[in-house]
Amino acid sequence: MHRASETALAIATHFDGHPALTAVLYPGLPGHPGRQIAARQMHGGFGGMLSVRVAGGAGHARAVLREVRVFKRATSLGGVESLIEHRRSSEGPSSPVPDDLLRLSAGIEAPGDLIAEVTAALERSVLPSVIARGAAVRVAAAADGIVTLEVTGSPGAVFPLASRIEALIRAAVPEITAVRLVTPGAGSAGSPPDAVGSLAEAARHVLDAEVNPAIAAHRGHVTVAGAGRGWIRIRLEGGCQGCSLAEVTVRQGIEPLLRARLPAVTGLIDVTDHEAGTEPFFSAEKR
Repeated sequence: MHRASETALAIATHFDGHPALTAVLYPGLPGHPGRQIAARQMHGGFGGMLSVRVAGGAGHARAVLREVRVFKRATSLGGVESLIEHRRSSEGPSSPVPDDLLRLSAGIEAPGDLIAEVTAALERSVLPSVIARGAAVRVAAAADGIVTLEVTGSPGAVFPLASRIEALIRAAVPEITAVRLVTPGAGSAGSPPDAVGSLAEAARHVLDAEVNPAIAAHRGHVTVAGAGRGWIRIRLEGGCQGCSLAEVTVRQGIEPLLRARLPAVTGLIDVTDHEAGTEPFFSAEKR
C-alpha cells in the first residue's frame, strides 16, 4: 500500500495541469479540497486511487483506455497491478460519474512506466484532435531565452495547451526559459489601462487586443453586448457565428482569458444567434 500510494501521488503530480486533462482528482494534491482532512486521517500516504477527467469528453476518455497496455482494464481495486476503467460505462446510464472520467488504481509497477504510458496514450488519442480544433502557431521571436509564439485562429484550441507547448519547447531547447503566446500585432496586452472604466469597456479592450486579432484569420469577430454583476454578454460574428467549434472558442479560450485579465469577471453569457450564421468557418460536418 505504501508503494501504491507513492505511485498514485507521482502520477497525480505529473499530470496535474496537463493540457489534455481538465482535472486530476487525488487527495494528495495540494489543491484538492479534501487535502487537509486526508492528511489528518491517512498516515504513510494518500492511497492508490485517483481519477482524471479527459479533455474532449467520453470519446477521448475511451480512446485513452484503448491505448494502455501496462494498466489493466478492470474494475477490481487494491491489487498489485495498476488498473484503469471508464467508470460511467461500468455503472451504466444512471451513473452520476462524468462521462469524461477515468478511474485509476495504482499498483506496484515502476511509476515511470505508468506515467510514460498515460502520456503516450494522451498524445496519440487526445492532443492531435485538440490541436486540430482550429488554430495555428508560429515562432514570432526568440531572444534572451524567451520564445514568442504568435497564435491565429481559435484561442480555445491553443491556450489550454500553453503549458504543454512550453514543456515541449524547453525540453527540446534547454536554453529556453519561457514561452509566450501572443496574437498578431498585439504583443502581450496585459491588463487594460486604468483609463478603461466599466467592466464592459475593459472586456472590450481585452477582446480587441488579444482575441479579435487571432480569430480574424477565421473571418471572425467578438463584440461585447453588455455586462452586469460580473457577467459579460458577448456576441460572435462573421466566421465564428454558427461555427461548430464556437463553444470551444468561448469556454476554453475567451472566458478563461477574460477571467485572468479581469478578476471582476464571473463568467460569460453567449448571446449569439448561432443558427443565423450563414458562413461559419467550421461547418457542422467539420467537427
